[in-house]
Amino acid sequence: MASSKLILPALAALSLAGVGGCGGGGGGSSAGQTSTVPVPVTSSAQGAYQGTLSNGIEHFTLVLENDQFYTVYGSTGGGAFGVTGFLQGNGKSNNGNFSATDVKDATSTGQLLSGSLSASYTAGSSLNGTLTEGTNSATFTGATLPSAVYNYNTAASLNDISGSWNLTSLRGNASTFNIAASGAFTATSGACIFTGTFKPRSSGKNVFDVAITFGAAPCTLPGQTLNGIAVDYLLSNGQRQLIIAGLDQARTSSGAFFGVR
Repeated sequence: MASSKLILPALAALSLAGVGGCGGGGGGSSAGQTSTVPVPVTSSAQGAYQGTLSNGIEHFTLVLENDQFYTVYGSTGGGAFGVTGFLQGNGKSNNGNFSATDVKDATSTGQLLSGSLSASYTAGSSLNGTLTEGTNSATFTGATLPSAVYNYNTAASLNDISGSWNLTSLRGNASTFNIAASGAFTATSGACIFTGTFKPRSSGKNVFDVAITFGAAPCTLPGQTLNGIAVDYLLSNGQRQLIIAGLDQARTSSGAFFGVR
């Protein structure tokens, strides 16, 4: 992601799938005796990872249970994470290798760049690889987040995010979100009004599924709906950070919001 500032903030978790084979007995070969070939145990890259790109940008990356991933990138200031863009793609875990050919890079200028990602992983521990966009590429490293900071394996709680938030959009606009206990929200950004929902992910992981529908002009994306994810976590100063990222169904429009309270 050299043409825009890449990122990946991350979290930690691990999902194991697969069946170990059982070997036949040793010794001679007698009638009726069979042997089986062990079936490799496969593991998913699922989890949360944080690290840096080769251009110095920080990233936080979530690989979900279906291998879809989101990477937010930017920098930390005053203990909080400021988002300058995010990646989204549909990847594939394969025995320590993770790849995606449909990566979208949503930048703060509103561009959506296309790329691919290739990485190696140790389930629940590390994710390291290369992001390529056209002739530009950047390497990245990632390690799982301490569970005291963000525990991917606990269910997301609406109680943690309900109430009012003053957030900043990816394009730098101030936005106010009022989130009900049910997860429904109304929000304003200048004269733009938009609504949506936060729903704890059905997998039971610490992620919210988010839908955002923008109102009429002067909203930047009038009448459009974005779908994506959100995470919140506790900062060392006792405040909570909320990060939201999403794309429209055609993956041609994007939006993100971030902030603390």
